[in-house]
Amino acid sequence: MFCPKCGQQVPDGAAFCPSCGAPLKATASGAATAQPAGQAQASPLSGIDALTKESTAQRYWLNRLLALIVDALIVFIPLVIITVIVAVFVAISGFTPFGIIVGGFVSIIWYFLFILYNMVMESTYGASFGKRFFHLKVVSKSGSNPNLGEAFIRNLSKIYWLLLLLDVIVGLAVSKGYQQKYSDKFMGTSVVPT
Repeated sequence: MFCPKCGQQVPDGAAFCPSCGAPLKATASGAATAQPAGQAQASPLSGIDALTKESTAQRYWLNRLLALIVDALIVFIPLVIITVIVAVFVAISGFTPFGIIVGGFVSIIWYFLFILYNMVMESTYGASFGKRFFHLKVVSKSGSNPNLGEAFIRNLSKIYWLLLLLDVIVGLAVSKGYQQKYSDKFMGTSVVPT
């Protein structure tokens, strides 16, 4: 069967299109609802075209950006407090080389914990707190929560903002529809509205 939104082939029993993330209605046999006969299939837009032309795509990506900011605050605010406390003790001790080492180590820990937070939340609950707040959910090809490996790969680009930006741009450029970063396309996951 084929997705009625983007026209991509859909595995039997899928709850969401693995290409564009559109929710699918299952028939009695478990297959996705096909495009009605006699209705012309519109050529699906690339993600970049959809983002520039469709308000739905623009709202979707705004919600994803805001969810990312909420999640970053959840992880980084406690770490900033811990870092300030450590920095005060290092400053009092007057051991500057140690402070430089600790500062570099803490920044690496920040990004590792951010990826770990997203990975665990998505594989366990299907969404981080930010995604839940903005009514978004991460789904695998089968429509279930991603496993730990899928969640790790799809969040790996969050280790550095430039990698995340490239992940989004390349994903929008090579995908039909607008709901997948490149890492999502690679892993077969999508972030869908709930």
